[in-house]
Amino acid sequence: MSPQSPTFLFPTSLISSAVQAQLPEGYRIRPLEITDYSKGFYDCLAGLTVVGKVSEQSFQQTFEQMRRCENVYHIVVIEELDQRRIVATGTLIVEQKFLRGCAKAGHIEDIVVHDSQRGKKFGIRLIDQLKHIGTMVGCYKLLLTCSESNEVFYNKSGFVRKDLHMAVYLNNDTTSSVAIPVADPITAATPTPSTSTYATASSSVTAALGAATNSNSITDTTITTTTPTTTTSTPKPRTVSIEALSASMESIMVK
Repeated sequence: MSPQSPTFLFPTSLISSAVQAQLPEGYRIRPLEITDYSKGFYDCLAGLTVVGKVSEQSFQQTFEQMRRCENVYHIVVIEELDQRRIVATGTLIVEQKFLRGCAKAGHIEDIVVHDSQRGKKFGIRLIDQLKHIGTMVGCYKLLLTCSESNEVFYNKSGFVRKDLHMAVYLNNDTTSSVAIPVADPITAATPTPSTSTYATASSSVTAALGAATNSNSITDTTITTTTPTTTTSTPKPRTVSIEALSASMESIMVK
């Protein structure tokens, strides 16, 4: 098999033998191939975000466009050989700069492992392989965007939090959803916000509401705070004296 085979997106010489050696038996890490449309490439990507409707012809046309941009697009896949299907993939896009003496920066994108293959450290192997390619093609840094729940995983691969990432979507296409990188073996759940109730304020206001009898009215509200958002509950309105409520609130503020 020639390293410059036109069926591959980039030369196979950029694949690390050390990374291949760490895969379980029966799996192979390699560049994306033009025939991978029929090997479940999109089934794998669907675990990351909405992929939309893509025909095999569109896939092949996009593949050829990428392949003609030499040393730019590096899409890596892990194939389960006996099933002839793609079970994991990740991308490194190389950006040529005028800065730093016309240096190159690498952008890691679309890291995803098929649900059926979790626990085999394929996410780590993908990152190791993309770092290897970045080194081989001369990138001075690699950048990626991830959710906070995946930060620890990327920290273990040598990445650190840097600056702030922002995005703007330029159309109203519903397929333009935010992609959250999925990496094995991340299983951390989203943290549950803590809630605290200002009991003193709530009880004082409630006492004032209970004592009031004139026609001025205000909604009895339990004051709560939630990190990162604030919510209020709104029970049945009761009648309250503005003077009584003001006196109660002044007492709370003094305390």
